Amino acid sequence: MDFNYRLNLKKTSTGIGFYIFSITSTMFLISIVMGVMSMAVNNRTDNTAILLIEIIASITSMFVIGIFYCMLSNTSLNEVLPLKKVRVQLLIPCVLFAFAVGFVSDYFTEMFVNGVSLFGLHNNSEMSFKSNGTLENILYIISVAVIPPIAEEFAFRGIVLQKLRKYGDSFAVLISALLFGLLHGNIVQIPFAFIVGLVLAFITVKTESIIPAMITHFLINCSSVVVSLIEENNYADINITDTVYLFFIILIIIAGIVSAYKLSKDKEFFTLNKYTPLSFKERVSALFSSVGIIFALSLIGVEIIISLIPYGS
Repeated sequence: MDFNYRLNLKKTSTGIGFYIFSITSTMFLISIVMGVMSMAVNNRTDNTAILLIEIIASITSMFVIGIFYCMLSNTSLNEVLPLKKVRVQLLIPCVLFAFAVGFVSDYFTEMFVNGVSLFGLHNNSEMSFKSNGTLENILYIISVAVIPPIAEEFAFRGIVLQKLRKYGDSFAVLISALLFGLLHGNIVQIPFAFIVGLVLAFITVKTESIIPAMITHFLINCSSVVVSLIEENNYADINITDTVYLFFIILIIIAGIVSAYKLSKDKEFFTLNKYTPLSFKERVSALFSSVGIIFALSLIGVEIIISLIPYGS
């Protein structure tokens, strides 16, 4: 039984690995195209084409490839898209708790970035966005705050998390979060995405629905987009914007703490218990020795190395 269990885990891991490899490859190729386009439109402010490509890239890499994965693995969409109706009394605390974790992890990520920069390592993935009009603002919001929360949740809290849950919820939560973090491909976003991935996977498992994770993901991305648009386009005084945003963050963190306390009243809420024939170490070993995961991690490794190369060197 243990042998068959391990074999099935490796088979599942291989499929997930090649799915992530396909996502990474697609996004990597798209980033090259975007880089060429950026050089082509140098000193111009029309970002419409680039934003449209970002939207198409997210939809293609996450959704289209995801559908193909489901077809090839004989997986129904119902299996990887848990859409159980969540009571408002549970939905709101889960979202506020996860939202607060997102802000706290962002703070620690900034500390990590500052520490890493002391060793001469810098992230080259950060992008500022200066709008050239209403259309670009709308496309920017769609490309960052609307499409990714839907597409990435489908891929990671949907396909990856749900396919791995049969091997243990805690295992599935950790691995899906790790792969989600690594997919971002740069040292700045990986720790932040990993922590956020943990809490999003956790609330997905506890609510048996992907909806709370999508809502939280949208709120996290949307808050960053709004502040970015305001500051980069001088829509308001930066000091006032930063003060209001800080006050907003503090309120969300307080609400998150209160929500965590409320959720903890259910003594089993913050536990993930599920027996499996193999130990956690054996499951991790089986997953990371699968061909698909090796391919995916190799490509992601290359992407991370490239992100560390200073521009102009």
